[in-house]
Amino acid sequence: MKKNVLIFSGAPYPAMEILDCLRYNLLFNPIAASSYSNHSEFVYEDCVNGLPFVNAPDFLEKFIQVVKEKNIEYVIQTDDTIALVLMKNQEQIPAIVVCSSYETAEMCRYKSLTYKALGDATYLPKVYKDAAEVDSFPVFIKPDDGQGSQGTAVIKNREELNEVSGIEGKVICEYLPGEEYTVDCFTDRFGKLLFYGPRSRSRLMHGITARGFSLPCTEEFTEIINDINNRIQFRGYWFAQLKRDEQGKLKLMELCTRFAGTFGVSKSLGVNFPLMALCDAAEMDTAAIVNDYQVISDKTYIDRYKLSIEYDTVYVDYDDTITCNKGENVNPYVMAFLYQCLNKGRKLVLLTRHTLDKGNNLREDMSRLAIPKEMFAEVHDISWDDEKANYINSKKAIFLDNSFAERKKVHDKVGISVFDISNIDCLFDWR
Repeated sequence: MKKNVLIFSGAPYPAMEILDCLRYNLLFNPIAASSYSNHSEFVYEDCVNGLPFVNAPDFLEKFIQVVKEKNIEYVIQTDDTIALVLMKNQEQIPAIVVCSSYETAEMCRYKSLTYKALGDATYLPKVYKDAAEVDSFPVFIKPDDGQGSQGTAVIKNREELNEVSGIEGKVICEYLPGEEYTVDCFTDRFGKLLFYGPRSRSRLMHGITARGFSLPCTEEFTEIINDINNRIQFRGYWFAQLKRDEQGKLKLMELCTRFAGTFGVSKSLGVNFPLMALCDAAEMDTAAIVNDYQVISDKTYIDRYKLSIEYDTVYVDYDDTITCNKGENVNPYVMAFLYQCLNKGRKLVLLTRHTLDKGNNLREDMSRLAIPKEMFAEVHDISWDDEKANYINSKKAIFLDNSFAERKKVHDKVGISVFDISNIDCLFDWR
């Protein structure tokens, strides 16, 4: 039986990537939990919403209640603050929190603690104790307990520095003008670094890498990551944020024990971090297989939908709907939807004029395109003097056809919902 894994919070982008890594594995069943309604409802088969925020007095009680009710054995956190709260209360939580120790999570959360832990490392940026110590500009300020680009600023002169409010809660360090990188890393329970993979941050969107690509593990990256791993006790997934200074030398910006927003670059190389972390937490030996090619990743928004209709039958056209390019190819998105319908126990009925209109052999053409005729409960060859609406005998059905005229006739005569291939995406169930 699969072991239940709670992904908390299910709201951030990494939670969607974690689901992709665990959805079809044989060992673990991912369940999302959040404090509010979010996109996880559209992709996770099982979701829990309405948990108190982690700083609420009743958070731990409600969280433990969910862990027990859902029979959770492992928890994967997706936020630095959540990591701190869960690891601090690990002994009370009846599930294993898949994360480095509380001490490591705290050290990663606070930049000042990170720099202190790494001591005299040559890859640390110059850090100023206070505003009065700053002797050259520009400088870079960031919240001590921040993440990503939130609350950061480049300060160009003394006047701007004097105007910064709440500076006592910020870290002031040298400005690093060069290219920025993220290095995805994995350390097993024995402290062995099993994988590290640098990637660029070419274009950012809300603090997440929108365009990035995998990079070779040069000696410079290797020395820094190995030194960090030797000095700090990590377990499982972690990542380092690096940037080049004016001389082109790599300097450390921050360390994190949560999953980065674009760890999918490493996943695309064949490294399944969430699965590796869970196996390691279960005291199972694990390893990384890394494919030898470059990955370029680019993000944009994706829309997912829920429709307020129920149907048990799908009537679908063949030419230019299931097929495309004048019948030379299969439309993979339509076929994916049809197989999804079969998985859900829905009946498929093929309505076509393929044979009668063109004198073609439907079975031979379907066989040539590897479309199994057996997937359809019924197949109807319809002449031009007949209407597809006459073959639709269920109101609890939908109709899919590329032809507007055909869709209008069915919509007007039968009164069911009709869909073009251009809006078939709203029918997909991503859970």
